[in-house]
Amino acid sequence: MFASIKSKKSTWAAVEIPECPVCLETMSAPILQCSTGHSLCHNCTNKLYPPTCPICRQPMSQMRNWQLEEMILKAKVPCPNKLAGCVYTMMSMNIEDHIKECIFRTMECPLSVFRRCSWNGALKEMMNHFKERHPTNCNVSSDTEVELDKIDIHEDNRIVYLITQGKLHFILTFKVDTLQKMAYWAIQVIGGKNIALQHVFEIHVTSKKDDRRKVVFIEHCFNDSIKPDEVFRQNKCAVLPLQALDHYILNKKLSFRFFIKRAPLTSKHNKDKHDTTNDNKSSKAERSDSRSRQSGPTANRGPRASSGPRAPRKCNKPSTTR
Repeated sequence: MFASIKSKKSTWAAVEIPECPVCLETMSAPILQCSTGHSLCHNCTNKLYPPTCPICRQPMSQMRNWQLEEMILKAKVPCPNKLAGCVYTMMSMNIEDHIKECIFRTMECPLSVFRRCSWNGALKEMMNHFKERHPTNCNVSSDTEVELDKIDIHEDNRIVYLITQGKLHFILTFKVDTLQKMAYWAIQVIGGKNIALQHVFEIHVTSKKDDRRKVVFIEHCFNDSIKPDEVFRQNKCAVLPLQALDHYILNKKLSFRFFIKRAPLTSKHNKDKHDTTNDNKSSKAERSDSRSRQSGPTANRGPRASSGPRAPRKCNKPSTTR
C-alpha cells in the first residue's frame, strides 16, 4: 500500500509520499484511519458508503494519522509542473504557495476578469494570444505615452495591458472606482515574490488641460498571485482621487507614461556593504599594527641623545710669504 519510506539522519527530507489505496493518488492531509489502522485520504473516506475500510472491511474512524501527515508535509517533492519545465523541489507544505506563482502553471487570460475570454495556456504562449485576440491590450511599452479613451470620473472603468520587458511579463491595470472615488494604477510581474521585490514601477500622469500639471507615482511591484483588487484595497499602488483626476482629463481622454525599473538596494544591503567595508579597514589596520610590533624596539625609539656641544672645527689657514 505504501511506497518505501527512507530516513535521512533525523529528518524527513528523503521521504517518498505514499499513495492512497483507493484512488492511487498521492496522499494529502487530512489522512484518516480505520479501526484497524489502515490510512485513506480524506476525499476517498467521504466517498465510502457505507464508511468501511476497503482493505479490511472494518469501520472507518475520524482518527487522523498525524505522524504520516507530518512526514508528508515535510517531504520534499517536485513541482507538479515539472514536465512543463519547472525544476523547483520543495516541502509539501509549501507546494500550494509555489503553484500560485509558478511560471510553468496553466494560466488564465488576464482579461478573464471581464468574462469575455476563456483562454487557458502557458505563459510563453500568452503574448501570442494577446496579439491574436487582444491586440489593443498589448501595444504599449515603457517610456511611451499611453492614451486612454472614454474615461469619465462618473463611470466605472478597468483597462488591462500585457507588457514584456526583457524575459519578464508584466500586467498593467488601470481602474476607475466610483464607489471609492479613486483611480488606481498597478503593475504586477508574472512570477515569484522575489522577482517582484526586485522591481519598482513609475506612473507619470500629465494633464491634458495644462501640460505644466504633472503627478508622478513610484511603487514596488507585486506578483500576479495577488489579485489587482487586493492591491487597490491596500492602496499599495498609484492612487489618485477622482476629483483630482478630472483635472487631467480632456474630452474623456487621459494619458500617462510608465516605467519599470530594477529596485535600488535596500538600506539593509547598504548597511551590509558598509559593514563589510569597515571590516576590511579594520583588518588592514590590525595587520599594520602587527607589523609595527614585529619590527622591534627600533620602531619606537625617540630622538638620539645629544653628547653636548660639538667642538668647533679647526681650519688650516693658508700661509702667506712676504
